[in-house]
Amino acid sequence: MEVRETILSRRSIRQYQDREIPRDILDEILEDGTYAPSAVDLQPWYFVVIHSRENMLRLAEVMGRVSRQMRPALQKRFARHPEVVEETTRFLRQLGGAPVCILAFALRPDYSKTESTIIQSVSAALENILLAAVDKGLGGCWLTAPLEAGLGDELNRIFAPGKGPFIAMLTLGYPAVVP
Repeated sequence: MEVRETILSRRSIRQYQDREIPRDILDEILEDGTYAPSAVDLQPWYFVVIHSRENMLRLAEVMGRVSRQMRPALQKRFARHPEVVEETTRFLRQLGGAPVCILAFALRPDYSKTESTIIQSVSAALENILLAAVDKGLGGCWLTAPLEAGLGDELNRIFAPGKGPFIAMLTLGYPAVVP
């Protein structure tokens, strides 16, 4: 696939097939993420790949609270479209049935670079992952809702204790529906 075609065909996928991602493909996609540019080549990212049933249930528990806390803001934003509120809160609770979620954290809590520099670097790596996923026939969705709901610290405590702050998460899988 050509780079431009990959960029133009990438969509936020919110419903996935019940199909596992082969380990070698997942490893390659993650490696592609690490080739992202970063400030002074700091590579300040720490990724937690969640795919086990146990950890997906732990994540779903947190995301259920995210969904409830996000509902009022969504109701205000989409007052004329309650179906969007229902669809979005369901996605937050169930993550579209994604077989894999990637949580992105800053590698360390004590970097000398500014917070925005760290966030930009981690974000570049996440975009590489999303584009690499599309190239492999997968889809993904970038989520910052845990931050908006004030639950990033909880994700940090559960999945990456001792690492830097939670930045964002991705769902990954084979799309069941492409918008």
